[in-house]
Amino acid sequence: MAEGTTIALTIAKSESGLAVSVLPGNSLVKDAAKNKFVPICLNGTAEEMDEGFLDTVLQPIAKANGLLSNIKDFENAQEEAKKASEMEKKAKDEAKKAQEEFNGWMAIAEQNFKENKFKDALTCLDGAHKYATTVAGSASKVDSLREKVKAALGEGSMFGAATEDMSDGKNVKPGKAAKAAPAKAEEPKDDETENEEE
Repeated sequence: MAEGTTIALTIAKSESGLAVSVLPGNSLVKDAAKNKFVPICLNGTAEEMDEGFLDTVLQPIAKANGLLSNIKDFENAQEEAKKASEMEKKAKDEAKKAQEEFNGWMAIAEQNFKENKFKDALTCLDGAHKYATTVAGSASKVDSLREKVKAALGEGSMFGAATEDMSDGKNVKPGKAAKAAPAKAEEPKDDETENEEE
């Protein structure tokens, strides 16, 4: 018998002797189909029940238990599929988030490189490097830009950097790019305003 298998046995006195009903079930099955099973009903004397009861009920009970076991297996498979689907969705969401983070770090690293903020670019590349194991092809992109930045800083050169590093430490996190302050209109000097009044 499978796990959760139940057998409801009802015995009642009848005119001909005994009325026995046997209803197989499974307490672990959630599907409403388990409620569609009808009991096996037998009538006879006590002696007849002793002689043929087990032979009569064993095969139908085995069939019913097989069906209930199949239903339970199906429910378990559905549950496993649902868990697997949720895990796959979670993995996809995490991969998407990692890709977005990587893209954010690389975008500001490239921006800093273009603006000659080489040390800031290296800081951003360190942030992007954290995603090298989760984002396909990211390690080579980080290494390629890192080599360009180091060359611009003059690493390995006898003569130093060809371009001055303009790093200010302001644009070193994704989403927090330093925004240029809006240009203010120059206010006229006091001498100019006096001349205008005259």
